[in-house]
Amino acid sequence: MPSPYTHTLRITFAHDGPKLEIKHVQRVAMRAPAALAPASDNQAGYWLEVRDGKGALIYHRPIHDPLRRHVESFGEAPGAPMQRHPATTDQGEFDVLVPDLPDAQTFRLHGPSAAPTAAAATTLAMTAGALSTHSFDELRARAGQGG
Repeated sequence: MPSPYTHTLRITFAHDGPKLEIKHVQRVAMRAPAALAPASDNQAGYWLEVRDGKGALIYHRPIHDPLRRHVESFGEAPGAPMQRHPATTDQGEFDVLVPDLPDAQTFRLHGPSAAPTAAAATTLAMTAGALSTHSFDELRARAGQGG
């Protein structure tokens, strides 16, 4: 049975190239998207995780590439296929929703540590690691909720 909770942390990240930092944290009265089991120990792509004080995984959720290295557009003519283009900037912001679970101790955002090569992006064979790690005490304090 999942831990009861009533709030979610909406964490806004700003990125400028490889530099990633938290811009804002807001505590909202809502439930976060459902947790999903990790795909494998060798997971690729991006995901969020929450761990308790003993290091046990209590929330895991894969997410789409939040850095938006590519954009899609419609073709020129009606019925033309979608086209994918490199993004014109590597700056931006994105939000993630993380449940504010009673036992939550550590939040981590995982993903590839470098921009994927064309071959790696095609096969999703990008080595992922922790891109951002924060304590829930810090996140709650940033949201104005104290520790």
